[in-house]
Amino acid sequence: MKQTKLSFYWIDAAIIVAIFTIILFIPMLIAVAIGNSWLQAFFSLKYATPFLFTLVGGFLINYYYLIPRYSLQEKSPKKYILGCIISFLLLGLGSIQLGCYIFPDLIPPEGLFHIPKEINLAFSLLNLLMNILVIITAFSVRYSQRNRLLELQHAEQEKDRAQNELQRLKGQLNPHFLFNTLNNISSLAAFDPDATQESISRLSDMLRYVLNDSSATLVPLKKDMEFMQNYMDLMQIRYEDTLQLKVNTQVSDEGWTIPPMLFISLLENAYKYGASSLHPCTIQLDLQADSEKLTFTIENTMLTPQEMASKTRGGLGLQNLQKRLELVYPEKHSMKYHEDKENNQFYAQIEIRK
Repeated sequence: MKQTKLSFYWIDAAIIVAIFTIILFIPMLIAVAIGNSWLQAFFSLKYATPFLFTLVGGFLINYYYLIPRYSLQEKSPKKYILGCIISFLLLGLGSIQLGCYIFPDLIPPEGLFHIPKEINLAFSLLNLLMNILVIITAFSVRYSQRNRLLELQHAEQEKDRAQNELQRLKGQLNPHFLFNTLNNISSLAAFDPDATQESISRLSDMLRYVLNDSSATLVPLKKDMEFMQNYMDLMQIRYEDTLQLKVNTQVSDEGWTIPPMLFISLLENAYKYGASSLHPCTIQLDLQADSEKLTFTIENTMLTPQEMASKTRGGLGLQNLQKRLELVYPEKHSMKYHEDKENNQFYAQIEIRK
């Protein structure tokens, strides 16, 4: 954040230098327009010194003091206008004194008050217009800087909020996954102690992934698929006599990375509401990943109404999954799922675009 702000202020410093360069360039252009060479125009800048003193001084006073003090903070237009009048009067007097000191030979013998009224009027109008231009320029640069700084702060706040939200969702996800898995192992222990031991061993490998990799923002797709395969192997021990598991993966782009444990909620739901040890059931998982998009699809048969009655349907996993997708892939994802009661099927699909 500090480095970003530093580069941000360097950009504004460059803009101010560019403005001053343009201000210095205007008298040179006028000198060239009336027939002087560029070299003569450059040396004639000394005659514009008092005029430039007013413009540059007015810009700096507005940019660094009047606008931040009375326009941005206090929002007091009367104080700001009064400050402008006082500053430009003082700068005007200073420029006159500076002009008298630099080139006294240009002052009429009768004094400044004997300069023709037409010249005084033209100079005053030009000075007024240039002062207004200076004020507008100072306002434009200062407000542009403030708006960009506010956008930067807002972006940082949104980033922090998104990171905090992701951490919160991960904190809900891990206990949720662990609770479901331990619940399945507990059910398995009642009738198959040997399978329980194997399940605990597989769970240990899965927890190692959860502890070591789930804190990362992104992990390779292959590693997350290995985690889900371990989960399916663990569950297959319990449902090997009744569950037909079909897994199809076609990954042509190995460079995909995803948030850890992104798809586990859909897989958990498929087992929770589709896997039965009492009658034949089916879970079909399909993963397609190419250079353009990644598609994860899962279909499962639904449990009987009697079996569903014993299940708690909180929907926490799907809610968390939807929020994670919105935070990590805004406007680059789609998630859809529906229950086909007529064919006793549940279908869910996630599509992520690069």
